[in-house]
Amino acid sequence: MYPILVKIGDFTLHTYGVLLAIGFFLAVVLALKEARRIGIDSNLIMDLSFYVLIAALLGSRLFYVLGNLEEFRDNPIDAGKFWRGGLVFYGGLIFAFLTGLWYVRTHHLNFRQLADLMAPSIAIGQALGRLGCFSAG
Repeated sequence: MYPILVKIGDFTLHTYGVLLAIGFFLAVVLALKEARRIGIDSNLIMDLSFYVLIAALLGSRLFYVLGNLEEFRDNPIDAGKFWRGGLVFYGGLIFAFLTGLWYVRTHHLNFRQLADLMAPSIAIGQALGRLGCFSAG
């Protein structure tokens, strides 16, 4: 376990956050490359990636808070402080998937084609995210 990558004074860079960010970046790069190869507008993929990232963060934090309500009873404002830890994978997955469905319908995209395009990216992002969890303990 190696939860802290760098600590300089009050600044702490956690391994989990770094690996999560790298995973997201690599996932987007791979999705953009595949989109260009099959002729899908890369701007659609960038926008989708942004919305899915926000939805995944909100969903994963919401599910954590709902599962640990007693932790936030005295200080409900702490529920929004996701940088202190507390993200639930399946909450992020559910919110990201629903956001992806909304995006596909709004932009009249082919769901199957987009799912095939995004699947390898999701796998890479998930793999690096799990390594981050392992590093965090």
